[in-house]
This record gives sequence, C-alpha cells and structure tokens, in this order.
Amino acid sequence: MTHVSKRKIEPEIKKQILDSLTLLIKNLNNVPDTEKFLSSILSETERIMIAKRVVAAFLLRHNIESEKIQDILKLTPATVARLKLWIQTHQEGFDMIFNKLERQRRGEIAKKILFKILDYAIVAGSGRVPNPFRKSYQK
Repeated sequence: MTHVSKRKIEPEIKKQILDSLTLLIKNLNNVPDTEKFLSSILSETERIMIAKRVVAAFLLRHNIESEKIQDILKLTPATVARLKLWIQTHQEGFDMIFNKLERQRRGEIAKKILFKILDYAIVAGSGRVPNPFRKSYQK
C-alpha cells in the first residue's frame, strides 16, 4: 500500500485538491495526454497497482473466480477479498465506468458488423456475390 502522510490537511483544502484532480482528469481528452499525465504523477508501481484494481474489479463483475484473478494478476487472496468488499461499498462508480466501457465495446463490434454488411452490399451490388464456402466471388 502506498504511504500516506500522517499529517492531516484541513478538510476544505483536501476537498479543493481532490476536486482539482478530478477536473484535471476529466479534461484529459486523448490517450497520449492521459498517459503522459499518469506517467508524470504516478510511479510505475502506483500505475500497475491501480490498473490491477480496475482489471480485477472488471473480472469480478463478470463472475470470474477469485483464484483465477489471483493467478492472472498475481494478487493475494486478501487483496481480492478487500477489492470485493470495496466494490460492494462503492458499486456506483464501478458500474458507471464499466457500463461505459461495455457500451464502447458494443459500438466497436456493431461498427465491424456494419462494415462487413456494407462490404457485402457493395460487392453484391456489382453483380458478384461472395461464395460462403470459398474466399472467392461468383458471377
């Protein structure tokens, strides 16, 4: 676990700096900028730790066995158990991000299917119909 200073900051200052961080992350509009920011502000260990949490939470959401998650991500049983509890108490945030990811993934799949249909329609419109049993076209 990362070290947090024992010196407490005032609640109002804490709120302001957390709000600033949230706004800053919200305004990162592309992957390269986000990667640069995360690499600048987090150590490699911190980035891996956060990434493992997100992936483990996603796998738990999809009912992957804890033992498999532990093996794949090299996590201890205690870490996975704590993460399960954390997800239960903070489910709203996890649901929001995973729903967005799943919608994006469905959109990508739909786009691939649409392009295949368009490709077929163009070829069929020219009088050539693909043979489903061969990689060639018939006239």
